[in-house]
Amino acid sequence: MRIILFVLGFAALGCVSLSGQEGASLNEVESLMSRGRIMEARETLESWWTQRYSVAPRSERQRGIWLRGKLTVDPSMAELDFRRLVVEYPGGPFSDDALFRLGLSAAVRGDLRGAQESFEALISGYPSSPRVSEARSWIREHAREIAALPAVPAAPPPTVEPAVARSDEEGDHTVQLGAFRSLDRALVLASELREAGYGPRVVRTPGNDLARVRTGRFASRAGAEALAEELREKGFEVTLSSDAGSEERIREPPRGRLRLPRSR
Repeated sequence: MRIILFVLGFAALGCVSLSGQEGASLNEVESLMSRGRIMEARETLESWWTQRYSVAPRSERQRGIWLRGKLTVDPSMAELDFRRLVVEYPGGPFSDDALFRLGLSAAVRGDLRGAQESFEALISGYPSSPRVSEARSWIREHAREIAALPAVPAAPPPTVEPAVARSDEEGDHTVQLGAFRSLDRALVLASELREAGYGPRVVRTPGNDLARVRTGRFASRAGAEALAEELREKGFEVTLSSDAGSEERIREPPRGRLRLPRSR
């Protein structure tokens, strides 16, 4: 009997261990937030980000970015997350709230024009959002202050940057934004990167079947680091690689056939 109980107990422990492998969930993060346990919520979200973000569906990524923006103590980092929702996930379930928070953040900094732009983008882009009435009220209340601001000087003509080694033709150093077992996930990320103004490529490396999303090729690591920092500031998760010379391109389908998954 003792042996049987021991075996059953060991099996139960095994079940607990297996269920624990699922890791943290965003539902748990929101539950902790609702109970005011903010530090625990941050830790749980960090755990989810490490374990689950790279394989999460598009809707959960949006939710994770939204929660990270709400939980961060650094206003500038929060703005990066909210701006990422607006730029990368237009029409998403959190993008109207993200625009509203960007407007409030600009107002707190004293950037009334920036706040107005965010609120007007919210009104025009998300007319059914419950935040629209608050955005309109803010614009009405500050209309005189904004009208009294000095005129914005005309922007100088754009300068043409020298052709630093962003060519996809030479150099072993590159910036990698993700590696996926699913080619579809890699193509979605490549499309998001293209929409942000970069030239992505989807590749495989010898001895590995993962579909990797990369951009830029550089003769020196310093060039790749500069591009990586630029992408981080826009909210992308990046790493550096030095095996660009051995890449094998994966042929992407015609862009018209690529369908990004809907957020809902």
